Amino acid sequence: MFMKYFGTGSTIKLGDQVVADGVEGVVICDYESQLCLSGYESWLTMEKLANGDIFSGGVMVKTEEYGFLYYSRADIDLLPRK
Repeated sequence: MFMKYFGTGSTIKLGDQVVADGVEGVVICDYESQLCLSGYESWLTMEKLANGDIFSGGVMVKTEEYGFLYYSRADIDLLPRK
């Protein structure tokens, strides 16, 4: 099941322009589909994170203000940019 925007039912897609935690960004990785924008292939790693998890679902958003933000599930703070 693909990740959807909170409360809308619209599917989040690779390359979507979004507002993430109040700042604009772009979806650079879709971990469920194992897809990413060109130049971000290294983010599709299957190596364990510090807490022992791996990126197996959710999306990564790149913002200018905060850098990279990971969302593991639908979140009220991740919205499509209007």
